[in-house]
Amino acid sequence: MKQINKIKKHLLLLLTIVLLSACNSKSPSPTMHNMAQAMPDAYSEARIADVPINPQSTMPQRMIAMRANINMDVDEIEEAKSKLEALIQQFSAHIENDRLSEDGTYHASLQVPPDKLMPMLKAIEKLGDKTYLSVNKRDITKQFINIQERLKNLKIFRDKMKTLLTRTNNIEEILRIEREVNRVQTEIDMIESQMKSMQSSVSMSPLDVNLKEKTIYGPVGYVANSIWWVVKKMFVIR
Repeated sequence: MKQINKIKKHLLLLLTIVLLSACNSKSPSPTMHNMAQAMPDAYSEARIADVPINPQSTMPQRMIAMRANINMDVDEIEEAKSKLEALIQQFSAHIENDRLSEDGTYHASLQVPPDKLMPMLKAIEKLGDKTYLSVNKRDITKQFINIQERLKNLKIFRDKMKTLLTRTNNIEEILRIEREVNRVQTEIDMIESQMKSMQSSVSMSPLDVNLKEKTIYGPVGYVANSIWWVVKKMFVIR
């Protein structure tokens, strides 16, 4: 009996040792290990999915065409012309054409970067007395997109006609198709020229500057001008 109890105690001790060894050597199951590794990637994807898409990223950039005209009365035309030329350099503009007349007037057609048009006008106003100012802005985005789509369709049609031309031997048919291709190509050239002009009007803004030397009246002229002003106001208030 004692021998049996002793054997039971040894078996119990051996079983305990085996169980403890199994627990110490036990590692996470492959499934749990894979899930733990997958969680960071899944989390990153979820965060990326939560980022809202900017609706403006798919919208075309607005195309704003600007042009301006300004007239100035100045004390001395040559001095004002020199100051204007300095402003042209300062605001990265350039002269397309200009004209200095013997009657004391100066005209210049300029091209100005759009973002510098308004600051340049403010600077020109300091050259003398402003008598006229006009600034025009046009949003040509929709118009540009429409003719761009028109151009795309015309090119597709032209290419189809050229393909058709290679598949026929009928002289009359060939001549008819060639006329149609030439007509479409002419329209394509016109649209491409129009698109270039529109793009140019957006990239640079036209500015017409007119400088006029102020009239200095003598005593008699000053009196005569004052009388004329009074007479004019008797008939026209504004």
